[in-house]
Amino acid sequence: MSGLLEPKQVVAAVKGLHWRTSLEIHKLLKDNEDFCICYNDGEEGASPEKVDVEKLVRMLPLHLLSVFISSDRDEKLRYLLCGIRLLNTFCDLTSRHPRLDQVLLDDVVLSAQMLNLVIFTMISLGGNRKESWKSDYDSLIEATMVASTLHLMHGFMSPSSQDLVLILLAHPKVDVFIDTAFGAVHNVVRSLRAKLLQRQTDQTKKLGVNSVGAVNAHCQQAEAALQFLHSLCQHKLFRDRVAQNQELCGKGGVLMLAQSILSLTVTTEFVGAAVIIASISRIKAKVLSLLHHLFEAESVSFLDEVERAGSLHLAQTVASEVLELMRHGLSRASKASAPHEYPMGFVLLNAMRLADVFSDDSHFRRFFTKHFTMVLSAVFCLSHGDFLSMLCSSDLSSREDDATLDYDLFTSSGWVLSAFSSSVELVVPQFKLNFQNNLTMSSYAHQRTSLIVKIMANLHCFVPEVCTEDDRNRFIETFVSGLRKDPSSILVNLLPNSSYTPEAQRGTSVCKNISSLLHHAEFLIPNALNVEDLMLLRVFCEQLQPLIRSEFEESQADVKDNQGAGGSSSGMQGRKEPLSRNNDEASENSEGAGTKQGVNEEMEIAERSKESDADGTSGSETSSNRGKGLGLVDQVEDGDLARTFSNRVKGSASGEEVKEDERAEASLLSEKQRTKRKRSIMSDDQIAMMEKALLDEFYLQRNLNWVRSMAGTLSQNGPEVTFAQLKNWLNNRKAKLARASKQGPTRDNNSSGDLPESPGDENTWQQQKPTTPFTDKASAASSSSSEGLKRGQQVMLVDERGVEVGKGTVLKTDGEWYGLSLEARQVCVVDVMELSGLYDYSKMSIPYGSDDVGRTFGEANSRFGVMRVAWDVSKVQ
Repeated sequence: MSGLLEPKQVVAAVKGLHWRTSLEIHKLLKDNEDFCICYNDGEEGASPEKVDVEKLVRMLPLHLLSVFISSDRDEKLRYLLCGIRLLNTFCDLTSRHPRLDQVLLDDVVLSAQMLNLVIFTMISLGGNRKESWKSDYDSLIEATMVASTLHLMHGFMSPSSQDLVLILLAHPKVDVFIDTAFGAVHNVVRSLRAKLLQRQTDQTKKLGVNSVGAVNAHCQQAEAALQFLHSLCQHKLFRDRVAQNQELCGKGGVLMLAQSILSLTVTTEFVGAAVIIASISRIKAKVLSLLHHLFEAESVSFLDEVERAGSLHLAQTVASEVLELMRHGLSRASKASAPHEYPMGFVLLNAMRLADVFSDDSHFRRFFTKHFTMVLSAVFCLSHGDFLSMLCSSDLSSREDDATLDYDLFTSSGWVLSAFSSSVELVVPQFKLNFQNNLTMSSYAHQRTSLIVKIMANLHCFVPEVCTEDDRNRFIETFVSGLRKDPSSILVNLLPNSSYTPEAQRGTSVCKNISSLLHHAEFLIPNALNVEDLMLLRVFCEQLQPLIRSEFEESQADVKDNQGAGGSSSGMQGRKEPLSRNNDEASENSEGAGTKQGVNEEMEIAERSKESDADGTSGSETSSNRGKGLGLVDQVEDGDLARTFSNRVKGSASGEEVKEDERAEASLLSEKQRTKRKRSIMSDDQIAMMEKALLDEFYLQRNLNWVRSMAGTLSQNGPEVTFAQLKNWLNNRKAKLARASKQGPTRDNNSSGDLPESPGDENTWQQQKPTTPFTDKASAASSSSSEGLKRGQQVMLVDERGVEVGKGTVLKTDGEWYGLSLEARQVCVVDVMELSGLYDYSKMSIPYGSDDVGRTFGEANSRFGVMRVAWDVSKVQ
C-alpha cells in the first residue's frame, strides 16, 4: 500500500459511511476487487466518492485521536461517535474479509492505537467529575460515547471479558483507564439523575425527542457502560487492581458512584414507564454486585482503605441505601408481584450480600445492629404462616430475575445521532435482554434465607478483640425491644391479607417463627449455609427465649386469663427473668459459643445433644401458603419448642434446664394434640369410597387434581372433607400401611406419592420429615437396610404395593443429594435404566422431586441425561 488519505477524505468517509450497516459495506466490498468503496457523501448533485478501505482503517484511530485533541469539545463529540460507530462496523467485518482481519486484529501497532483511543476517550469524558448542567443533546451524546467506546473493545480485542482483563492489566496506563472509566460512568449517572428530575421542556419537544424516550435511551447507555465494568470486576485480577486504586477506593470514587446510582429515583412523569423502572433497578443490582466483588478483593481490604482515607462517611451512606433496599425488598417479598416483561435484577439478594459484609465489619456492626435489627424484629412479628412463606419456604410466590443488556453499538449510536437531527419523533430501540434466570426458585429462596441467618450471626457474634463491652448482647436486646414496636411502620407494602401477630400473643408467635427458621436453616447446610453461622443462630435462639418470656409474660398471662386454663403454647411460661445483658452466664455464652473462633467445640456439643426428630417436619420444605396449618406449627404445639431451644448448646442464657412443670405441660399438650389428630375426619362410608378408589387406581393419589376432585365427591356423600384434610389422611394412611407391612422405616419417606401435609403449592412435592403421631422410632431404627446397598449394584424399584416400577443402578447411598440427607431419610440415588410398562411412569411424579432434580422421570432424564431419582431403600430390591 502506498500513499495516505487526505484528512478531508477521512472526514468525508466517516460522515458518508457510518450510516451503512456491516452487510451493506460487505456488499460494496464484494463489488470492488480493489478493496475500495464508492459512496455518496449525502450532498445533492455531488459525484460518488471512492475510498480505499485498508488505508481508511489504518488511519482512522490516529485521526480520531487528533480530533479529540484539536477540536472544540462541543463540536467533536458527534463526529467522534460517528468514527467509533464506523470502526465497530469494520470490526464486525473481520470474519468475512481476511484483509480487514490482518489490519484490525493482527496489526499490533494499530491495536495499540485503538486501545489508546479508548483510554484517551475515557480521560476526556471521565476526568471532570463535577456536577454540571448539560442539555439533553450533550448528556445523551456523552453517555452513548462512554458505552460505545467501552464496548468497542469487544470488537477489536475480544468478546471475552477475561481476555480483556489480561490485555488491560498488561497496559502501562491500566490504572489511568480504571480511574477514568469509573469516572466516565459516574458522569453518565449524574446526567441521568438530572434528567430524571427535570420536566419535559419545549426545547426537547422541538428536537423531536420526547422526555420518556430520551430518559429510556440514557438508561440503556448507563446500564451498558456499568455492565461492562461489572463484567471486568467479576475477575479476581481486575477487581484486586481496582481495590488498590487510591482514587476509587481510598478516596471513595466507587462509593460515590454507588451512592449516585442507589439514590436514583423515578419521578411521577416516568412512573408508568416500566422499561425505565426496570433498567434503573438492574443498574442498582449491578452496582451492588460490583461493590460486593470489590469488598471481597484479596489484595487489599476495601473498607480498611476507606477508613484509612477518612471516607467512612461515604460507606455509611451506601450502607444506609443498602438497608433501605432490604427493608423495601423484604416488605415486597411477602406478596406476589405481577409477571413483568422486564426483569428488575437481583436487588434484594445483592443488597443482602453486601449487608453480610457490612454487618461483619467492626465499623458497621453497630450501625446495622441499630437499624436493621428493627427490620428483623418486624419480620419475626409476622403471623406464622406469613413468616414461613417469607423465610422458610422453598417455593416463594415470586422471585427476582436478572438480565444482561445485549448492547448493539451500531443501533444505539445511530438512534442518538438521528434523534437530534430529525424533526420526526423516533422510536427508541429496545436492546435484547439476555435473561439470567440461572437460579431455581428453591435456590433463590434458600440463598435469601441463608443471608438473613448470616447477618443475624454476624450481629450476634461477640469477639472481644474487636468489640467493646457495650456491644455484648446489644443485638439481642435491640431485637427484643423491637418486638414491642409497630411492625407495620417498619415493613411497608404488605398485602392486605398479610397479618402481624397481636402484641398479646407475640411472644409465642415469635418463638414459633424462631423455631421454624432454626429447623429450616438446618436443611440449608451445607449448600447454602455453613455450620458456623447455624451454631451462632442456635446460640441466639437459646439466649432469646428467656428474654422473650420475661418481656411478654404479663401479656401472655392476660391471654391465658381470657382463653382459660391450658390455652397457651408450651415454652412460654416460667419464672420471670430480668431483661439484662449483664447476665453472667449469658455473657459467658456469648463470649464462648458466641464467637466464631470457638464455635467448633460448641457445635460438637450441640450435635450430641440434638434429639432425634419424631414428629417434626424438616424446616426445609414448609408450605408457601400463608396462615395455614403447618407441620412446624404442630411441632411447636407438641412441646418441641422447648426441645428446640433447650439442650442445643452447652450453657443456656438462663443457666437452667427447662423446668419440670414446663415439661409436664408440654407433655399434656402433646398428648392432647395427638388425641386430636387421631380423630377421623371421614365417615366409614367415605373411607370405604377412598379405599376402593385407591385399590382401582392407587397411583392417582399422586395427582393433586384427583385429590381435589375426590374431596368434593366425599363431601357430597358425608361430612365435609377439605382438600388439605384429604391430603393429610393419605399421608397418615401410607404411614400405617408401612408399619403394618414392616417393609421399612415408619418415617414418612414420601416415597409413594404422599402429598404435602400442608396446603402448599400444588406443583411442589414437599420433602418433609413426618408429622404423624404414629411414628415408631424403634422400628425406624431397626429397619435400616441401606448398608446392604453398594454403588454400582443392579436393583429393582417397587412402589408401596410391591409392584415393579423399573430397574436401575445404585449411584449413591450416603451423604447428601440436592439437600436430601440420604442416610437420615433412608434413601438412595438410583439411575433408572428401564421403566415397567404397567403405567406411564415417565409422566408421573417421583419421590423427593424438586426444581433441581425434576418432578417426574421424564424431567429427571432431561436434567441429568438419565432418569436419576432418589428412592426409598425399603423399596429397592
